Amino acid sequence: MASSAKSLKFVNALLRSRVAFGEIAEIYKPAISRNKEKLIEIIKEKAAQARQSEIAKKIKVAKGYYTLEMAPPSGGEMQKLLADLALVKEFFKSGCFKYLTVRQAWLLILVGTEVGLWFFLGETIGKMHIVGYKV
Repeated sequence: MASSAKSLKFVNALLRSRVAFGEIAEIYKPAISRNKEKLIEIIKEKAAQARQSEIAKKIKVAKGYYTLEMAPPSGGEMQKLLADLALVKEFFKSGCFKYLTVRQAWLLILVGTEVGLWFFLGETIGKMHIVGYKV
């Protein structure tokens, strides 16, 4: 109560003396700027510590992988994909698959199965359910 009464008296004295609030800010400006500079230094120190932490380093590495793996295919990659698809189409059209050895055919089947299973596993992880999506 005593402090609020003192603050009211201070405000009344300010209003009576018709001192502009800008002048008051100029009076207290050195103290404010000194505290502001200390605060900025503390923030800079904490930011430097955060950049040096293990989590920040791991996030930086993860971001590198994310930007590399999640980037859309480039024009060169799309051309290579189209060339590979044309090669597969020609392979089946010409009947060359008849001359594969059992070992080559078995390896092609295993690689195809692996690609398919990784796709379905990724879908299951993405939807976080074995069957169906959360709607």
